[in-house]
Amino acid sequence: MCTIGAVIQNGRTYLLKNFDYAPTPTGWAFFEGPGIPHFALVDHDQQGVNSGFNASGLALQISRSKCLADVTPEREESRTVLNGAVLADCAAVAEAVAKIEAYARQHPQMFGGNVMLGDCEQIAVTEYFGGDVRTEFATDGFLARANHSVLGVVDNETEGSVRRYERMVGFLQELYAWLPTLDSEDVVARCRAVLRQEPILNENTRSSFVMDVAEGRVDYLVGAMGGSGKWRTFWMEDRQVVKP
Repeated sequence: MCTIGAVIQNGRTYLLKNFDYAPTPTGWAFFEGPGIPHFALVDHDQQGVNSGFNASGLALQISRSKCLADVTPEREESRTVLNGAVLADCAAVAEAVAKIEAYARQHPQMFGGNVMLGDCEQIAVTEYFGGDVRTEFATDGFLARANHSVLGVVDNETEGSVRRYERMVGFLQELYAWLPTLDSEDVVARCRAVLRQEPILNENTRSSFVMDVAEGRVDYLVGAMGGSGKWRTFWMEDRQVVKP
């Protein structure tokens, strides 16, 4: 399922996501290379990486977007392989979007999805399905997605997806308005809180995370709804995990 959001204002960029998936071993790992080092969310059921943050200051996160009448369940799950390549190869949003758009057009059989990206200059979301690709950029503002298309690449709204999307939009509107008065700790705390509340939090949630691009920081929790997962903090500069 997954719900994702991003906000940017005066060079301060934050991304947040709940990774919703079937029960499967899930965790975070640091990849040294080749390519740009990156800290990423991985699980045993997907190749590549789901989401992550690299040492050049590029953040990436995804949500699935499928056609309700799709009769080709054998579509390839190559999105996560692409994610790994983007984090290893790209240093900025524009470069990453170009790579994603080209790949999605050349691989119409790939599962449909929304890829949200952020650096200190801009945020973006690229939607793709069946070879149709569309991108929205923002240098000031916010973006949100759940599991349906907003830009019209496929007609696939569902009540649950719209409900989670609207909750994320409402949260980001408020966060953006308050951002000038908040320090990084306040922003991350607010993001962490909304991710662990319904409807964004649900029985399929496996991991929640917040990426502070300017600070090179990833706060993450691995654990299902009602579980005993604990928040951890990874600092890219130190390449270390800080436990509470």
